Amino acid sequence: MKTILSIILLIAAGLLYFFFTADKLAALRARQIEVQRYETALQNAKKLDARIDSLLKAQNSVSEADREKMRIMLPDNVENVKLIIDFDNLLQSVVADRGTISQYKSAEGSIKKLAIESPKIVQSTGGQGSPSSESSKLGVATLSFSVSLTYGDFMEFLRRIEFSKRIMDIESIDFNAPNGNEVDPVYTINMVIKTYWLKYDASNNLDK
Repeated sequence: MKTILSIILLIAAGLLYFFFTADKLAALRARQIEVQRYETALQNAKKLDARIDSLLKAQNSVSEADREKMRIMLPDNVENVKLIIDFDNLLQSVVADRGTISQYKSAEGSIKKLAIESPKIVQSTGGQGSPSSESSKLGVATLSFSVSLTYGDFMEFLRRIEFSKRIMDIESIDFNAPNGNEVDPVYTINMVIKTYWLKYDASNNLDK
């Protein structure tokens, strides 16, 4: 009798487990997994909030003077005319500071006006693998032009480009050697320079 009762109880326990307890356990495990996901999401949200606070503090700690330097270094747009004028002013400052304007005389003896010649600017969003790809949100302006300078003035021109506050890369330089036996000849130099801008919209957010 006891054996039969034990068998009945075992069968009842099995049926109770398969038809009731198993479903409840599965639902409980699903709830536990869901709770763990929410806890993970909450922890990630807290970490994100802390990171945002840290970045905001770092941003607020930047002085207005440093912000202006960064705007010059990587502006939010490229003004073609202004870019050419900036290079032309840089060229004029080289000759003015070195006092070599008298070396630029024409065959008739008049002083030649130094200027950026044949300027051309091509703007691009860049291609794959370039620093201006969509992932980096940078744009590129390629400026090509010619200048006629003595070797010393040209080296000073390059030095000032190198130490400019704006980010620039010199892509290529080629020149034509002058005819004649001048002591300090004037070279016609063709240059290609790349400069960059950070693509922000009016609300100071990155373009989508």
